[in-house]
Amino acid sequence: MANEAPLSFEAAAFQSYVRGLRRFWREEAYRGTVDAARAEQTADPAEIESRLRLNPAYQLYAWLERYSQRLKYYGRWGIVRWMEQRNELLERVLEEAARRHPERLRLDARLEIPAYVADVDTHQHRGGLWSDACDAFAYETAASGYSFSLFDVQTPMAIYADTARNLAPDAREIVDLGCTVGGSTRSLKRAFPNAKVVGVDVCAPPLRLAHLRALEQKLEIYWYQANAEYLPFESDSKDLVTCHWLFHEMPPNAIRNCLREARRVLRRGGGFMAFDMYLVPGDAIGRWLHAGYAARNNEPFALSFSTMDMKAELEGAGFAGVEMRIAYPEPSQTVREPDLPSERTHYMTMITARAV
Repeated sequence: MANEAPLSFEAAAFQSYVRGLRRFWREEAYRGTVDAARAEQTADPAEIESRLRLNPAYQLYAWLERYSQRLKYYGRWGIVRWMEQRNELLERVLEEAARRHPERLRLDARLEIPAYVADVDTHQHRGGLWSDACDAFAYETAASGYSFSLFDVQTPMAIYADTARNLAPDAREIVDLGCTVGGSTRSLKRAFPNAKVVGVDVCAPPLRLAHLRALEQKLEIYWYQANAEYLPFESDSKDLVTCHWLFHEMPPNAIRNCLREARRVLRRGGGFMAFDMYLVPGDAIGRWLHAGYAARNNEPFALSFSTMDMKAELEGAGFAGVEMRIAYPEPSQTVREPDLPSERTHYMTMITARAV
C-alpha cells in the first residue's frame, strides 16, 4: 500500500525468522503439548496446567507463544520498533490524509479511553493503539503480514462481508464497531456500495489510518471515534450493526452495554453480527490452551468472553434468532466431535441475531 513505512531487508528477514518460530510453536511444540495433555486424562483445565508445568514440550510451547510475539513487535527489527523510528513521518502522512474529506473523519479529543483499553498492553503492544501514529501502522503491518496463529488474513474478511449480505441484503445504514484500521469496514463497503457505512473505534490513530486507506481505495466511508458502549447515533436508525474481533477485548459488563447500544440504534428487524473467538473446540484441553493464550498474549478478557452465555445475553438485550457457528477455519469432522486440530489455530465464531 502507498504511504507505508516498508520494512527494510533486515526487518523483513527478521520477521521471516519470527514466522519460523511461530510455525514451530503452531506445529511441533503444539502437538507435543497436546499429546502430553491427553496422557493426563483429566477434564479440568487447571489440573492440566498444574501437571504439565514442568513438561518440556509445554514449556517450549508456552515460551514461544509469548516471546515470538514479543520478538515480532520489539525484537531488534521488530515491527513496533521500526515504526517508532518513523513516527514523525507517519504522523505527517495521517495529517495530510485528514485534510482530505475531513467530513468523513470525526475524532473526539475529549473522549475518555476505557480502562480496559488504556490500561492493557493488548497483544503485548505497549501503549496499545490509542496514542501514536506509529502504533496504527504497526498494528496494520502486523495484522496484514501474518496473524498470531499464521492463518490466512483475507478469507475472514470475505466471510464477514458474505454473512452481512445474507443477514441484511437491503441494508442502507451500517455501523462496524471496533474497526481499528478499517479492514472489516472496507469489506462491508465493497459488499454494500450504495449504503452509508460507518466505522467506529475508541482509538484515534487507527481511525486516521483507516481514513487514509479508504481514500486510497476510493471508498466513501465515515469514521467515528466513539465508545461502542455509548454510540453517537439516533435510536432506530441503522439496518446492520457488526463487530470484528471486538468482544474478546472487552470485559463482560462492557459487552452487555455494547449489545444494548447495538439494539438501541438498530431498527426493528435489523441485523447484528459479531465475528470473534467465542466457541472453543477441544473440551478441557481446548479451554486450557485458550486460557494460556489469553494470559500470554495480554488479552485478559478473551477467557471471560468465551464463558459468557451469548445467546442469553443477546436475547436479554432485545435480539432473537441467535445463531452461532465456527466460521473460520472451516472446522474438520474431528473438531465437530469435538477434538483438536493437528495445528494450533484460533477458531472464529460468527454470531448473528435480529433486533425485535
